[in-house]
Amino acid sequence: MLVYKTSKANLENCTKLFLLMGLVTALFIVYFTLEQKIPVRELNVNTLNSFSNNIIEENIPEAPIEKEPIKAMNIELPLPVLSEIKIVSDEKKIKEVAIASTETNETEKVIIQPIHYNEVKEEKVVEEVVEDVPFFVIEEVPKFPGCEGTNEELRKCMQEKIQIFVHQEFNVDLSQELGLEPGVKKIFVAFTIDKNGNIINIKSRAPHKNLQAEAERVVKMLPKMEPGKQRGKPVRVSYTLPITFQVL
Repeated sequence: MLVYKTSKANLENCTKLFLLMGLVTALFIVYFTLEQKIPVRELNVNTLNSFSNNIIEENIPEAPIEKEPIKAMNIELPLPVLSEIKIVSDEKKIKEVAIASTETNETEKVIIQPIHYNEVKEEKVVEEVVEDVPFFVIEEVPKFPGCEGTNEELRKCMQEKIQIFVHQEFNVDLSQELGLEPGVKKIFVAFTIDKNGNIINIKSRAPHKNLQAEAERVVKMLPKMEPGKQRGKPVRVSYTLPITFQVL
């Protein structure tokens, strides 16, 4: 004979119901325990007094302190030494000096002396012109022989004339004699045109000392020029000349 079970007999379907019942029961137990009152015992004042009376007080004996007698100290102070007493007589007479009064009366005349003030002369301050003015900022550029025109035209003409003069006089064959490596070589020469138009203070920088000497030799040969002017006065003008050539 076969036994058939219905779905209603399965207890797994009632798990939620059992869970709710357990929670309600636990909440009821917690509420019941919280509502229980604990009796509080009151303490009487007599019991506290009786407890305090039972405490045994112990008397701690005090140790006697012996005081040492203070000994008197005999300090002998040195007696002051007195020097001899000199008797000074008061018979000297003191001369009284009369102080003249500086007050004036209405009848006295007051003389007022005139005060002479020294006249201050205005001195003219002469501004000194700075020497060695660069060529590109000079007000009036030096004039190379054969150059004419405005200041800008004179500046351009002077540069062209100096370059032509140097290329004509410079010994280009010297670079081959020195055995320099092929390529472009540069020489920088700096000099000053003094107040009289002469070339002075020549300095050069080159790859070889013989090239320096050659550049200085050529610059010394430049002709005399009219000096440059700053604020209408002749001044010294500094000039820098680059020399470029190629070694084959």
